[in-house]
Amino acid sequence: MSKCRYCNSSSYGSGCPYSPTKKHEHNDDSSHCEFCGSSSYGSGCPYSPVRVHRHGRGAKCIWCGSSSTGSGCPYSPTRMHER
Repeated sequence: MSKCRYCNSSSYGSGCPYSPTKKHEHNDDSSHCEFCGSSSYGSGCPYSPVRVHRHGRGAKCIWCGSSSTGSGCPYSPTRMHER
């Protein structure tokens, strides 16, 4: 089970006492959004500071799921693919 990187809780959303944003962040699962646990990419995350799903680190872009590198990510705030 995925845990918040700041407080080790399995909860999502608000309530993390140690996170700078006060929201739980689960960055250990590349298949799911670290803020809400959804497997979706793109806009619609209710807990992300930028309202975009961001997955945990892995072999694919954390913002869009592409295996591409460099520029061209439609969801990243910087438009760069990040792993």
